[in-house]
Amino acid sequence: MKKIAFYVEGQTEQFFINKLLIEIAGQKNIQIELQQFQGIGKAKRTIYPKSTANPQNPQHFALIFDCMGDGGVKPRIIEDASSLLAQGYSEVIGLRDLYPLTDITRFEDELINGTIRKGRRITPALPNDTSIVIAIREIEDWFIAECNHYSHIDASLTLNSGQITSIGFNPQTDDLTTRSNAAAEDLRTIYQLVNKTYNKSKDKVERTVECLDYCNIYLNTKYRFLKLQELIDKIDRFLS
Repeated sequence: MKKIAFYVEGQTEQFFINKLLIEIAGQKNIQIELQQFQGIGKAKRTIYPKSTANPQNPQHFALIFDCMGDGGVKPRIIEDASSLLAQGYSEVIGLRDLYPLTDITRFEDELINGTIRKGRRITPALPNDTSIVIAIREIEDWFIAECNHYSHIDASLTLNSGQITSIGFNPQTDDLTTRSNAAAEDLRTIYQLVNKTYNKSKDKVERTVECLDYCNIYLNTKYRFLKLQELIDKIDRFLS
């Protein structure tokens, strides 16, 4: 069985990766386990999402580990990578946001290669066979750009010209990664057009994750975000 591990910064990323894997691989073709970091030396907690795989002789297994914070992604990968690779995992992929930082080039270089100042190593490089995908701004940018899901949040949320004028930007065409505020705030602003809201709570995150059109993400939305395309390409290679 081929195995892959995702180390993510929170439940939003965890639920999204879970649903994305199920939709791309097929519910019967992959076994998925969700775990959450509880503290150093403490047992990991198993998480039960709304959507679950129903594997029947699966050839692929994915572990999706919630590191409970963006700062925990790289340290947890460094701590667990050698053990995971020894257990037969082919790759360990991290997923975290860039926001509130803005310099993706410098941030990505430091995450991958570590930091050396005045000839002294400050932070370590990522281990071999590991990587980190960085969602510029936040992962919610990918949700905002998947415009088919809005009508499932509320039938009157159609992103008509009046609604687009009200929010001050166009989710269908604008480069969302250049906006200065948090993407989660933009998503909440859009939902509030129909008196709905969005926050990081489990029920609100799962509502959005379940409403997303994953066919549209796979065929179209990914081309608006290099990092989303990079993530899906990694999943495709794992499943091939």
